[in-house]
Amino acid sequence: MTISISESFGRVSDLEYELKNKHKKWLILGTKQQVINECYELESDSNELNFGLGLAISSMLEKPKLLLVENQQTLYVGFDSYLAAVPIVQQSSTIKSYVSWLSGDFFDMALLKNGNLCVVYEIGALLVKKDLTEIWHVPTDIISDWVINDEQGILSLTEMDTGKVINISTSTGAILPA
Repeated sequence: MTISISESFGRVSDLEYELKNKHKKWLILGTKQQVINECYELESDSNELNFGLGLAISSMLEKPKLLLVENQQTLYVGFDSYLAAVPIVQQSSTIKSYVSWLSGDFFDMALLKNGNLCVVYEIGALLVKKDLTEIWHVPTDIISDWVINDEQGILSLTEMDTGKVINISTSTGAILPA
């Protein structure tokens, strides 16, 4: 199964109208933000996604990123200063989702071999469980580059102003010697 960003809408109300006409139940992530610049409908290439899903974003700097983890039946969505986890199979009439606020703009995420999610954002990195429960968090200055090496268990972050590279153990969150 693949879930992708499909149609774009200028207003939340337009996206809501579209989702209501296609689905019995639906959810739009990001609607509580003060300013919304763009809205997207997310679509699946199969019938496994049994609800409508939309996304309202405020920042035009980074495009939203989607990561579908089929064995966990979870879709992770990184956008603006948020990370969301949405189970792709919803049994009840209400749609369950988890949303975590990041203290900076979302940059990237990667699923590690241990099933946890490594997240890089504007001023740090964190490791979370499937339900976005934080395992560790490392704050930094503004990040300009990063490399996640799951084989070696190292996340390398480069700070923008100093060029300093911070190596972090992906299993413990400990800062490793250079």
